[in-house]
Amino acid sequence: MLTDYDLPSALEADLVALGQCLLAGIAPPPGLVAACVARLDGLPAAQVVTASVRAGQALCCFCYPVTDPRKDRRRICGVLATMPMLAQVLIVHRDGHVREAALNALATVPRSPFMLAALAMRLNDWAGPVREAAARCAGRLFPQVAPDIAVAMGLALRASWQDWTRWAPAQAACMDQLFARPTVRVLLVARFATACDGPLAVTLRYFLRTPLLDVALPMLASMARQASVRATALQVLLWGQARWKTGIRQEWVNKSLGLNRPAPELTRRNVTLPVDRNALIATALLDRSAMVRRTALRALAYCWRDFPDLATIVPVLEADRSPTVRRWAGYLRQQQARAIN
Repeated sequence: MLTDYDLPSALEADLVALGQCLLAGIAPPPGLVAACVARLDGLPAAQVVTASVRAGQALCCFCYPVTDPRKDRRRICGVLATMPMLAQVLIVHRDGHVREAALNALATVPRSPFMLAALAMRLNDWAGPVREAAARCAGRLFPQVAPDIAVAMGLALRASWQDWTRWAPAQAACMDQLFARPTVRVLLVARFATACDGPLAVTLRYFLRTPLLDVALPMLASMARQASVRATALQVLLWGQARWKTGIRQEWVNKSLGLNRPAPELTRRNVTLPVDRNALIATALLDRSAMVRRTALRALAYCWRDFPDLATIVPVLEADRSPTVRRWAGYLRQQQARAIN
């Protein structure tokens, strides 16, 4: 489903003018093409799906059904052959044959998160030949993409490409190879560790579908600036599982009355890292965020018998400013009393 997103009026006007030139088989002024590319570069990568559709509609607003698509296609591809810089714009064209030709001609490394996202989307294009052309194009250009551009695109899309279903494993591997580059991975970890804006914990869960960031989890659990990132990394380390939402299922509340409620559908991946569980919990219980302390307490509730400093830490937790932490401390106190009796 498309979200509401309107292209900037200047970009839409330029794309319409560019489409008219292409429809007539005329090479557009280089300044017009450069203006379209510059304005596309300025679009938010998070809106790439809707913006690409809107851009394709603007390019083709005079094409269908007034004219013959096959003749239009030949004219556009003929102009593209003499003006390769058009490829940066035509990868969002509505005609799959034009998109394929543009991807085969594209030689400019994406300079913005939006243009990189637009190229990545073609790996999941509905047309098989376009996906194959996109994979070849990605093989040429992805190794040259600046790390900050790759990271900005990945965070904007929240690793949502892992939900794509049309691409083949070879095409999906292009995205894995992009983020497996050491410079990209280091910058991505640094972004999770230092940023304090946006839903980074949700994005981290999606990146943890693969082992890409596993080795960085201990550092993120202790040093990430955003508390939700620390809590997410800590949860994965303590439970040995990465979990992410894949959909919604209906959960019965009272089957006899036909009452149910929506509940998240979760998928899991085992994460095996050698960590000192008690040390992680002890450090997290002193964290300044109640969210992190609660995460540690949920794990401690299952392993409190093996925790060496429980008698010392429970009184401190009972005086915590968070009501939830105090309730967990009361639960641990009850468990201790039952064990003694």
